[in-house]
Amino acid sequence: MIAWPGWPFQVAPSNIDESVKSGEKPLDYVRRLAYEKSMVVIPQARPGELIIAADTIVVRDTDILGKPSDAQSAFVMLKSLKNRSHQVITAIALRLATRSDSWQEVCVSDVRMRNYSDQEIEAYIQSGDPFDKAGGYAIQNPRFNPVEHFYGCYASVMGLPLCHLERTLRKIPGYNPSDMSGICRKKLKYDCPITRRVLAGEDIG
Repeated sequence: MIAWPGWPFQVAPSNIDESVKSGEKPLDYVRRLAYEKSMVVIPQARPGELIIAADTIVVRDTDILGKPSDAQSAFVMLKSLKNRSHQVITAIALRLATRSDSWQEVCVSDVRMRNYSDQEIEAYIQSGDPFDKAGGYAIQNPRFNPVEHFYGCYASVMGLPLCHLERTLRKIPGYNPSDMSGICRKKLKYDCPITRRVLAGEDIG
């Protein structure tokens, strides 16, 4: 998704410790991870270049669901989510290279899963799709089609809320606003009902 605006970029792994601290709440946890990722020193980054970091988690009740480690954990995770609602939280942190201050944003979306069968879970796991995704699912998967409905940002449930990213970028002096919302709508073929409210600064999605 980060490639959609057409910016030149390179990926740099952060390799931070993603363990949840004792007593840490989900929102604090995901904010911390995004911030720590943004603070990783990238030797090849030049002054003025932008470092964009993000982290996404799925929260069921108060439990943080990361990426499933194997088929069994994927099955348990998806079984626990079916026919229930949960939250998808994405935190963004931006930093200019050679500087230590950052700009941060968070997006929270409510997602309701459909009442899929155990057989559907098994078939989805066999596809290999769950293993690199928080919560073990992709909202955009056309075969499994796990989500019944949601309220918030579709792009965030996929992994990166582009309107929230644009809103954060506009806090950086010298940034020229782009049509991130238009790019998102075109790529997802989805007419987002909250775009204007997000860009206006409303705490939604």
